[in-house]
Amino acid sequence: EISLGLVGSEMCIRDRVYKGLGEMQTIASNVGDLKKILSNVKTRGILGEVQLGGILEQILSPEQYEENVATRPGSSERVEFAVKLPGSGAGETVYLPIDAKFPGDSYAALRDAYDSGDQAAIQAAVRQLLLTVRMEAKDIREKYLCPPETTEFGILFLPFEGLYAEVVSRGMVETLQREYRVNIAGPSTMAALLNSLQMSFRTIAIQRRSGEVWNILGAVKTE
Repeated sequence: EISLGLVGSEMCIRDRVYKGLGEMQTIASNVGDLKKILSNVKTRGILGEVQLGGILEQILSPEQYEENVATRPGSSERVEFAVKLPGSGAGETVYLPIDAKFPGDSYAALRDAYDSGDQAAIQAAVRQLLLTVRMEAKDIREKYLCPPETTEFGILFLPFEGLYAEVVSRGMVETLQREYRVNIAGPSTMAALLNSLQMSFRTIAIQRRSGEVWNILGAVKTE
């Protein structure tokens, strides 16, 4: 009985080991698939766009934003998303352009440089990443900003917190605001910004309803 018990235990352990190895192979395969996705410029762009769309969908209602909007009159360039803000007049809309960017090659090169510990490689990778982000911000300014049809600034969405933190830590927030009228946002800051806008929408709605109530009271008083 003892022998049978030991054999059973060994078989159980062996089965668990095989199962663990199978799970590790699956994880390794998935990691490889993810690397393939992130190495493709088109799929990287889709990944960022899908993530941004998901955040917008969770926080705003469908009528508060649009997809693939030509924010500059007469232009064929379309920004991925634009939040619809109330204009100065009744029924007027001002667009806030938001475009997802993922400089994956530059960011991957920087991560590899960090892993190697080569300071020269790190500095070179940082310069390339910041140059790429500058170019993306310039692209947003030239293609999508057109006050008063749009806000005076746009938003560059970076889909990973690590990438966003890297850009912020290099002092790019002030630079992009000053030179290109573009703000940057990661997933968390994007959600915070949209929540702030949502509160503004509610305030505007309350103000409009207050105006209606005031008009009704005025009519009652007149009668």
